[in-house]
This record gives sequence, structure tokens and C-alpha cells, in this order.
Amino acid sequence: MRVYADTSWWLAYQCRRDVHHPRAVNLFDREPHAQVVWTPWQRVEVLNTFRQAERAGLVAPGDSRSLLRLLEQEVRLGYWPHLEFDWTDAVRTACELAAEHSLKMVMREMDLFHVAIAIETADDASLSFDDEQIALAEAAGLALIRLG
Repeated sequence: MRVYADTSWWLAYQCRRDVHHPRAVNLFDREPHAQVVWTPWQRVEVLNTFRQAERAGLVAPGDSRSLLRLLEQEVRLGYWPHLEFDWTDAVRTACELAAEHSLKMVMREMDLFHVAIAIETADDASLSFDDEQIALAEAAGLALIRLG
């Protein structure tokens, strides 16, 4: 099963001090065949989030660099299958999602983009600890993995 995980899962999975860490690492016990994909967008957002977590004190000084190197090595080794997507199609899909759902629910632009990428990469399920993004993914018809 191919899974699109947003930044909230990636940070929780990699950072033991994150409140969602125990649930994040439980993914592979619950879904042993899950393959969490890695996209160019996640590279931008997740890597920046690791740095911001260090700035905020969630990870120790210097640890974000170690987390970044480890994650990039795991991607190179194939632990996280790398998927490309068409950026123009993803933006178009995000706009369509906004037109259909933004008057009915709270959503941030990045939530739109995460859900659009999950749709564009044809993943089997979506994974997040962000309640608003979960609601949008569900409204868009994506299957969800709930770890809570």
C-alpha cells in the first residue's frame, strides 16, 4: 500500500520528543505493507520543518542536521520510494479542491497542496495528524490511515 504522509507524520516519526511519535512509529505495526512515499514537495517542507523544530527547541541543537542526513540517506537507499509529480497538475488540483470545499470547511493552502499531491501521485492512502487536512482528504475521497 502506497501512503502519502504529510509533514506532521514525518516530524513525529523522526522526532522522539514529538507528542505523536508513539503513534507515528506504530504505522508499520498496523500496516506492515505500507510504503510511505517521498516527493519533491516533502523534501522542501519536511527538511525545513526539521530545522524549525530545532529552532523551537523540539530537537537538540545540531540534531536537525543529523535528522536531515539520515532521512536523505534513507531516501537514497529506497526506504521511502521517491515519486515525482507534475507541479502544474498539482496546483490545478489544489485549485479545484479549494473551489469545491473552501466554503464548507477550514483549510490552509498547504493542506490543499498536500491533498492535491496525494491525489496526483495516486497514493492508496493519506496519513496526517492535522485534523483539518484529514477532513479535507476525506472530503476529497482519499482513503485515510488513522493512527489515533
